[in-house]
Amino acid sequence: VHVFSLASGLLYERFLKIMMQSVLERTSRRIKFWLLKNFLSPAFIGFLPHMAQSLGFEYELVQYQWPEWLHKQTNKQRIIWGYKILFLDVMFPLSVR
Repeated sequence: VHVFSLASGLLYERFLKIMMQSVLERTSRRIKFWLLKNFLSPAFIGFLPHMAQSLGFEYELVQYQWPEWLHKQTNKQRIIWGYKILFLDVMFPLSVR
């Protein structure tokens, strides 16, 4: 099972940890989390390998720049919304089934 997510701040990183634990508690299938690295804090990125080993999941951090073919956004919330859409449409690896 592949799960993608984006966390934009410490509060949302806390929610992301809760969501990840909840997903793992409710399934016996292998889980791989795809996380957008652009907005994750260094502390969360450092904690992630320990959490993955402890709870038994895979993860991958994905990072990319704003596409040149889209108008550049200055409002952080609009940038985050754009990344959420682009994560699936443009960046999510095509090899994932």
